[in-house]
Amino acid sequence: MTRYDFFRRRIAPFLFIGLLGVIALDTCRKNERTHATIVLDLGSARDRVRSIEAELVVDGEVINTFKRTAIGSQMGPCKFEVAMPAKDGELRIVADGKPLVRRIHAEETGIVTVSLESDLLR
Repeated sequence: MTRYDFFRRRIAPFLFIGLLGVIALDTCRKNERTHATIVLDLGSARDRVRSIEAELVVDGEVINTFKRTAIGSQMGPCKFEVAMPAKDGELRIVADGKPLVRRIHAEETGIVTVSLESDLLR
């Protein structure tokens, strides 16, 4: 029996079953996510801000991104839906080139409002 035959008949089936187990585990964990809505509250700075970008980072991994550019004189509503693998995360925001970082905590089907007005008016 060659090495190839040994691998194909003895080892490959176990690797295949293990891979199926990993896929099943990943599928089950996707259902354990916290679904929430994140609202970026610009307040009275809404007229000044021309563009905003946000990244939601949970456990070192970028989960979601959001980008909005003002059309006309005012920025539209800045809210987006997320499905987080944990309840806590970090929101990395760049508004008109100004970087901001906010820690957030979300509850299932909750609304997380992040106030940016004071930082954007400075």
